[in-house]
Amino acid sequence: METTIAKIENLEKRSAAKEVKLPGWPDNKRGTPNSFLRSALFSAVQSKDRADLKGAVMASQGGITIKYTGEQLNQEDLTLWETMVHLCKESPLGNICQFTAYEILKALQLGTRADDYERLHIGIVRLIACAVEIEQGRKKYIGSLLIDAALESEPEIRYRVQLNRSLIRLYVENTWVDFGQRLQLRSKPLAQFLHGYYSSHKTPYPVTVAFLHGLSGSKTKALWKFKQSLSAALDELVKIDFLKSYLIEDDLVRVEKA
Repeated sequence: METTIAKIENLEKRSAAKEVKLPGWPDNKRGTPNSFLRSALFSAVQSKDRADLKGAVMASQGGITIKYTGEQLNQEDLTLWETMVHLCKESPLGNICQFTAYEILKALQLGTRADDYERLHIGIVRLIACAVEIEQGRKKYIGSLLIDAALESEPEIRYRVQLNRSLIRLYVENTWVDFGQRLQLRSKPLAQFLHGYYSSHKTPYPVTVAFLHGLSGSKTKALWKFKQSLSAALDELVKIDFLKSYLIEDDLVRVEKA
């Protein structure tokens, strides 16, 4: 008769043998876990303002708990992560996916100069080097955002990328982000953060300026100054026809999606 331990071992073997694939989404979208869009994990800070964090509890919307260790991530990192996952989405999680650095840069709609290749490499290393603990509901993920990425340089620079099978746990709640709109907001981290945050809500409810200040991970200390930046960022969302309108009144932010 099969013992309890043997049964567990057999279940684990069968589970490991099963293919685990991400949910499909259109080519013009990027499937992103809501925990990424509703927290300060990918903050609205410039690259020069990154901090080194160790077990830091990141601000997040209710029901989401995130601890982070590593060099602080920002919206550029989210764009890169979304792109890497998008390129790998047809392959089962845990499989090796191969791409040239040129292919990745083109998917990011970036240039192909030497500094673009260097920035890409640094970004990939950052996603491997970090450690996150994300808990949402009964699902918990502990790991890096990329398992590894072997690098080959002959005859051209090529990455062999692997995503964690457990990544599927984060997709219990996810949003298909309009990637074209996101790229229109490049170099505007607060606008990109707000685009992701409001994308994850079908009908956004009013929130306070202070709430968005904390959730975005903004380095701006004075709330009145952040409020000015917030208004400018919301203007950008209206310009790209993501928002129909917005109103900041008595420190409460109301938006209407287009």
